[in-house]
Amino acid sequence: MTTRHKRRYTEEEYLAMEEASEFKHEFVDGQIYPWGHPDMIGMYDVQAMSGTSLPHNTVTSNVTFLLGNGLRGRGCRVFGSDMRVYIPLTGTYLYPDSLVVCGKPEIRQEGKMDLLTNHILIVEVLSDSTADYDRSGKFMRYRSIESVQDYLLIDSRSLRAELYSRTATGQWTLTEFLRMSDVIALPGLDTTLTMQELYEDVVL
Repeated sequence: MTTRHKRRYTEEEYLAMEEASEFKHEFVDGQIYPWGHPDMIGMYDVQAMSGTSLPHNTVTSNVTFLLGNGLRGRGCRVFGSDMRVYIPLTGTYLYPDSLVVCGKPEIRQEGKMDLLTNHILIVEVLSDSTADYDRSGKFMRYRSIESVQDYLLIDSRSLRAELYSRTATGQWTLTEFLRMSDVIALPGLDTTLTMQELYEDVVL
C-alpha cells in the first residue's frame, strides 16, 4: 500500500487562495484546512465547514455581545470569527471564535486581507470536532503571541469554561468554571463574565 503524502503550501499560496475563496480556511504547518476542521487534508480536498451547532452559535454570540458591552468606552474592540489572527512565530493563520484588541489594532495587510497581531483575549468555543485541537495545538500557537494575556475556552456541549491566564513571569495558569453561579475574571482586560450569561438560551 502506498502512503499518500500531503503537499505543503507556502504562506503566499495560502493567502492567494484565501483572498479568492468564498469560504474561510486556516493555515497550519504548511497545510490548508477548512475553518473549524483541523483534521481535513490539503487545499484541493477540502470543503467548507458545515454549519456549527445551535449551542455553539449561541455561546459564541453571547460571549461576543457580553464582551462588547463590558468593554464599551474603554478603547477595546471585540471581533467575531471573521477576523483572522496571524501568528508570526509559526507562520500560522487562524480564525478564533472571538477576540479582543485594546488600543490601536496592529494590522498586517496581505492584499485585501487584514491580519490582527496584537490581541489581548482569544476565545474558542469547544465542539466535538475542535475541542482537542483548541486545547493543544491552538493554545500552543496562541500563547506565542506576546500580547495575548487570556485564552478562554467555553464548552458548547456541557457547562464548562477554562481560562488560561499569563502571569507576570510568563507562566500560564488554568482556572475551571463548572457552575452557573461562577464568575470569570479576565485579568488582562479587568472585566468579568458570568457563566449564567454565557449560557443564556443554550440547551445542553
